[in-house]
Amino acid sequence: MLYFKVLRWKNFLSTGNSFNEIYLDKYENTLVSGENGAGKSTMLDALTFVLYGKSFRGINVGSLVNSVNNKDSIVEIEFRVNNHDYKVVRGQKPKKFEIWKDGEMMNQDAKVKDYQEVLEDQILRMGYKSFCQVVILGSSNYVPFMRLPAKDRKVIVENLLDINVFSDMNHIIKARLSDSKDKITILSSKIENLMIKIEGHENLIKRLTKKSEESRDKYQNDIDSTHKLLKSTEAEMDRLNESIEKHLEQVPKHEPVHKLQKAQEVYNTIKSKVKALVADAQFYENNSHCPTCKQDITEDHKTKQVEEKNQKIEKLEEGKDQLLETIESLREDVQTANEHLRAINLLRKDVSTNSAIVQAQSEYIRRAEKRISEIDNDNSELDTEKEALQGFIEDWKESEKKRISLTADREDLDTVYGLLKEGGIRSKIIKYYLPIMNKLINQYLTSMDFFCQFTLDENFSETIKSRYRDDFTYFNFSEGERLRIDLSLLLAWREIARMKNSVNCNLLILDEVFDSSLDSVGTEEFLRILEDLGKRANVFVITHKADQLMDKFQNNIHFTKKGNFSDMEFRLHAGN
Repeated sequence: MLYFKVLRWKNFLSTGNSFNEIYLDKYENTLVSGENGAGKSTMLDALTFVLYGKSFRGINVGSLVNSVNNKDSIVEIEFRVNNHDYKVVRGQKPKKFEIWKDGEMMNQDAKVKDYQEVLEDQILRMGYKSFCQVVILGSSNYVPFMRLPAKDRKVIVENLLDINVFSDMNHIIKARLSDSKDKITILSSKIENLMIKIEGHENLIKRLTKKSEESRDKYQNDIDSTHKLLKSTEAEMDRLNESIEKHLEQVPKHEPVHKLQKAQEVYNTIKSKVKALVADAQFYENNSHCPTCKQDITEDHKTKQVEEKNQKIEKLEEGKDQLLETIESLREDVQTANEHLRAINLLRKDVSTNSAIVQAQSEYIRRAEKRISEIDNDNSELDTEKEALQGFIEDWKESEKKRISLTADREDLDTVYGLLKEGGIRSKIIKYYLPIMNKLINQYLTSMDFFCQFTLDENFSETIKSRYRDDFTYFNFSEGERLRIDLSLLLAWREIARMKNSVNCNLLILDEVFDSSLDSVGTEEFLRILEDLGKRANVFVITHKADQLMDKFQNNIHFTKKGNFSDMEFRLHAGN
């Protein structure tokens, strides 16, 4: 139950810098009186301002600040809900909005709008429109239930029946359904992209594998071909080496060149000696005395010397001829050796060339085998793509799992949405309470001497059948009759709220209800209802007709205007 205790305000409308304070739970019924403009309806604006941040009478919020002091406008209210004491403070110039729970101020980190939602949804559990239908019935800027559009009627009744939570849940479910749909769509798109990536990487891996295998096969084929060429080159080298050996075998074992040089040297020496001996012989033949010593040379000596020289020449010539034969033989040996050596040199060049080819072929085979080994052992690109593919597959599996879960959740949300939408749980609850509502409304109408059959349907459209007359609407009746309907609805809603303990509260304020179109019979009947209601509620009646109603109330709060400010005076009825 929402139990209001104290309302106080200052520098609010015509109130000055001292707090006006009203204990809302002290008396069963209180008459609020005063002249026009004295400030008696200020409590309505103060009450709705502190709770909802707006004026009951539609006054601009900025104009609620006292125009004389023009600062420090404060309204405070204390109440109790669910065994917790609350105090709400709201002010202007400077702006202020505080919610206190059991003596501690609640967190103000949230924005003002969020802070207000906490107050309305979690603490009061009653919005402004419901508050005005259950707590306040005013003649100024008040829209009776029957004048509200169907949408607002529905909100108020759902609030009274405490089933507005289903509407809130319905909005939440709608949002969650939309969010679920978006997530499934996004996830499905992601899965499709992943499948494309998986297919693309599988094809890439196949291409890389094929490329690797083709490259390996190419190198292996090159190795096989090179091995064949290597064997052919090595065979050619063996043939060349055999030829070299054969030529080496044909080269004389002795050293013909050296011997030829020696023989030529001896030949030249003999030739020189023969020349010298010939010169000596000619000297003796042509000269009779020695040119050196100037002595005469005898014939015998000349003959002897010539014969000796000729004998030596003859021997040397014989040796020379023999040596010449030897030289010719040696020249033939040297020529033969040179021919074999030239052939050997040519063969050795071919061997060297083939050796370089063998080395190059062997090096190519080594490098090709190394590349094959690298292809077999170093598949970094292929491994990277396989790792990426595995990542995509895992992501796809996880995404598919999430999509299945989201789809299942969406099916559950569809089921819940079906229960919460129009025709679901709310409709069943409303159908259950409609007979009770209609019964209460008709009881209160009868209590105020208004005999008709008033019925609200599931859309909260009315059907009114008056005695001897059928199918009337709310606007077919007079002001007084419509007021009786408004009062009956107000009292019915309060009773429903009390039964449901949803927005049940101790406070009821009636603004100038008795000043309008109620006749004397209606007034008496309504006062009797209020007297009975006062046993479980604190009723405040704001009126101009204080002199006619004073003896019907336990307490009287009288407002007067002194200068620019309102003044509040408490007057107890005799016996109270």
